[in-house]
Amino acid sequence: MRQGKDAFAFVAIVGFAVSTYASVAHLFPALGALRPALFCALIALAGLAMGRVAQGRGVSLDAPRGIFLLALCAWAFCSLSWSRAPEVTRPMAFELCKLAAIYLTAIHVVSSTARLSRLCLAIVIAALAPAFGTIDHWRGGIDLVDGFRASWEGVYEDPNHLAMTLVSIVPLALFFALSRRALWQRAVAAVSAVGSVAAIVLTHSRGGALGLALCAITWAMLGKRRLRAASAVVLLFLAVALFAPSSFWDRTESLGSFERDVSAMGRVFAWEVTADISRDRPLGGVGLGAFPLAWEDYAPREARGLALVAHNVFLSVLGELGLVGLSLLLGFVGGALGGAFGAWRALDSSGGDAELLGLSRSLVAGGAGFLLCDLFSGYLISAHFFFFWALLASCERVQARAHVESSRAFA
Repeated sequence: MRQGKDAFAFVAIVGFAVSTYASVAHLFPALGALRPALFCALIALAGLAMGRVAQGRGVSLDAPRGIFLLALCAWAFCSLSWSRAPEVTRPMAFELCKLAAIYLTAIHVVSSTARLSRLCLAIVIAALAPAFGTIDHWRGGIDLVDGFRASWEGVYEDPNHLAMTLVSIVPLALFFALSRRALWQRAVAAVSAVGSVAAIVLTHSRGGALGLALCAITWAMLGKRRLRAASAVVLLFLAVALFAPSSFWDRTESLGSFERDVSAMGRVFAWEVTADISRDRPLGGVGLGAFPLAWEDYAPREARGLALVAHNVFLSVLGELGLVGLSLLLGFVGGALGGAFGAWRALDSSGGDAELLGLSRSLVAGGAGFLLCDLFSGYLISAHFFFFWALLASCERVQARAHVESSRAFA
């Protein structure tokens, strides 16, 4: 009964997820003016509010994760008082608040295993658009970054962001492809997994390659049927080894000789700048979004004029919001990822909800790969980042709710 009150909000959250992951505004340019992702998010928020009023219930702040997130938003606004670029910090702080609102809305309406499963399946299906759009762009030589790195539309014009997003999808796609579901769902999930892996390879993202390896190995290790899972991972790696272009291996191998790679050295310079900012402004940093504008004051002489981003989500926050901001982000991220892992461990030991067990396993693996990618990319103000962390937090919330209900039934 209670879930029915916010069913409309859940449908809107599914719409937000599809709009975000499929980049619907770019897939169908006629819808661009409507801003479908924002529209769905507002509808979901309004639906949640009306549902809560109808039930006479309040809204949970998802402590301690949500408290860390809201404190991070507050600290971002505080950084306006010392920011090197307040005109940049202000809109980014508002954007961070919008993403926090989406996170809190999602964790409230994803209130059951069935809802979490439907939402994850919708994301897997939506990933078909960027995956095969990327492959099509690569085949046609369209908008190749550096002349050989595939990309797609919107935020996916950045190959690293594209690879990071698809890496988080692969374990979910494998879960649905190997589950006992309708044949069409398994087939679509299998196609999504293959397409996502192919697109990750074609982005030539080194962080994406490492993230894909980590999430695949984590997914296999957390499974009960490890032999079947390991076989799927081995097949995945064999496919990459056989079909990846030579340029993928050339760029990946450059990790061992980063000092001769311009892109890799840019990251080294960015990390040096972060270290200098942290020594100069340890608590508050230079203000949210102001890292590139502070570059000239902190970069080594040979790197001045580059004005790069930090290329690491934690170092980015350390440089822009200081140790306070970094601590808050670590509390939020660790709480969500640790909560999902705790839900997986509880279900694995008790033999509970098999569907939720598989989802939590896949989301933990995807979160590990996503986070590793973000250690090379540095995206904080990203709808994909906060929405995926909402999925991770939902695992624990759904598992905890089911545990309480079963305890009451037993009593």
